[in-house]
Amino acid sequence: MKKILKSIGLCLGLLVLNVIMTNIVLSIFAIFTKNPNGLNQNLYTLVFIGDLITLILVHYIFLNFNKKILSKDIFKKISMKDAINISLFGIGCSVVLLILSGILSQIFPDYKNVAAQLQSASNSWSQLIFIIVLIPIYEEIFFRRVIFGYLREKYNLIGAVIGQALVFGLAHGNIVQGIYTFILGIALALIYVYSESLVGSIIVHIIFNLLGILVIPKLIAINPAMIYLIIIFGIVCIGISISKIFKKYENILY
Repeated sequence: MKKILKSIGLCLGLLVLNVIMTNIVLSIFAIFTKNPNGLNQNLYTLVFIGDLITLILVHYIFLNFNKKILSKDIFKKISMKDAINISLFGIGCSVVLLILSGILSQIFPDYKNVAAQLQSASNSWSQLIFIIVLIPIYEEIFFRRVIFGYLREKYNLIGAVIGQALVFGLAHGNIVQGIYTFILGIALALIYVYSESLVGSIIVHIIFNLLGILVIPKLIAINPAMIYLIIIFGIVCIGISISKIFKKYENILY
């Protein structure tokens, strides 16, 4: 029990540190900016700055325990075959989770405000770069490298995967995102194990944000019937990829 409480304290402490750093950055910007809309227009840029500060602090905190967070080995190259399988899995997983988020948003209508905020960012290419590419890279380092890496040393694979997914879901701050990012967090951790590199989980995370924020909404806006083709395509992608991906590591999973 003591070990579990210590793990919960560390994981939540790291999460709180990230929230504090991000809010400090947002507050400083709000104080000094003269544009009342500036905060919303630059929200994800500011969030990423807070994320970077958090990552630097976490890196030096872990150095005190002889653990190096930022090193080249976390971005080890993966084979083209693995990259293709992971990409197909990312597409299929994204479609399934985006359907789930659509269903949940009907149950929890307050989520529409969050969705509107994300969609408004799609009108700015600079904000899209942060949402689709840079923030996912940070989140993979923070949640998979740091939190999952720590839990993996303390618990078995299943416990570590579920633990980091719970923290990942909690970090998103609302019920709808909490549910589907919990599931996404499980998938991302398993891909990290499969590829033995953050490159694998980063690919899936980028695909998820790209499809959810930009590609799928644009396709549906053109023709609502496209949703049926998207669902079929997603099922095919996940069906092709999932057996190949987890066959390689079924000895680890079981």
